[in-house]
Amino acid sequence: MRDKHSGFLIGLLSRNEIFLWTSILLLFGSMVISYLFAGFLDSILAPLLANFQQGVSDGTLKLETLSLFINNATVASYMYIGGVLMGVATAFLLVANGLFIGYVASKVPLGDFIIFTLPHGIFELTGIILAGAAGFKLGSIVFHFLNDVTKIKRNISIKNQISYLLKVNYDDFKNSLALFIIGVILLIIAAFIEANLSIGWGQFIQSVI
Repeated sequence: MRDKHSGFLIGLLSRNEIFLWTSILLLFGSMVISYLFAGFLDSILAPLLANFQQGVSDGTLKLETLSLFINNATVASYMYIGGVLMGVATAFLLVANGLFIGYVASKVPLGDFIIFTLPHGIFELTGIILAGAAGFKLGSIVFHFLNDVTKIKRNISIKNQISYLLKVNYDDFKNSLALFIIGVILLIIAAFIEANLSIGWGQFIQSVI
């Protein structure tokens, strides 16, 4: 059973490698750029960071598993659904999140940032990457479907042709949905770790180094 699941996961990732790499490059690329050029982004990102900090302090944003999961799952859902727009919205959200993460990292000692975010960040960033890849996969499906629709022949049943195109793209849609679901599962794990373990872990590491 384990080999079966492992084979499915490896195959899923392999079939969608280009979308995964696109997601990784957009997220981490924007993180690095934001970290290195944070000063140029102050006018845009400083208010967002202030609002985030205010939300945490007044309890609007709670460091609880459910609250954290809903926040991250909402972003992931927008990334996935945004794929319908040929992946443009997906790309925008990946870059926006990357810029914000990199900007936050630039405002605190990098070592502290890594220590306190590493436990949950591994799962959270992977979940976001998978959601982004799922969105790009969905965008690819929409693009190819619309492209094929333009080639429909009028002398053959249009209904049958549309039905055929839907069947052809069904497996790809299942792949996109599988990527998204796995990403959401990772976000659940990330939310639990962030709410219950990350701060304690960070404080422990600080006390021994």
